[in-house]
Amino acid sequence: MSKVQEFINSGILEEYCRGLLLPGEIQEVERMARAYPTVQQAIDHISLTLKQAGEPLITPDAKLKNRILGMLNDLGEPPVFDLSDLPLINAYSDAEQWQRTVASILPTREFRNLYVHPLRSGNGIEQFILWVKEEVKPEDHHEERESFLILEGECECQIGTEKIRLSAGDYVDIPLDTEHMVRVLSPKPVKAIIQRVK
Repeated sequence: MSKVQEFINSGILEEYCRGLLLPGEIQEVERMARAYPTVQQAIDHISLTLKQAGEPLITPDAKLKNRILGMLNDLGEPPVFDLSDLPLINAYSDAEQWQRTVASILPTREFRNLYVHPLRSGNGIEQFILWVKEEVKPEDHHEERESFLILEGECECQIGTEKIRLSAGDYVDIPLDTEHMVRVLSPKPVKAIIQRVK
């Protein structure tokens, strides 16, 4: 497949016709359309198809679009959490934000398999950082719901009879009374936020 055909098939022309590209991307599409008639033909075809489908061709005001993009860029990364007022972890937790929050907390000694650093304990909630080099042996919980958010490394978690592979950014919630275990797959330890809620 030629570079021109790859460009046409990339989806950028559809975004161009819908007015969704950044200024530099618009210039690149227009340069390619001037240089290669097949690109211009593809743009014309896509525009006609969108028009026939009833999809309006939108050309956002460049100043507004640039202002919105600038505001989004100014937001930057979410701030770190206050270690004295940590939120509960859940399926929507931002692992990178958690990683930045606990980046300065490191094991204070060498450890063979497991190392635990408490973060929060009280009101029926316990949170801690857990580093695991090899495995977490089978366990189950009868009065507290356990969940964890992986920050570093890769592991296989067996929950009951189901095995799942987890890596940085993954979250798992362990049902009550369900035996579970973890086996590390990565060369470096798994680092996770563990949460237990009564």
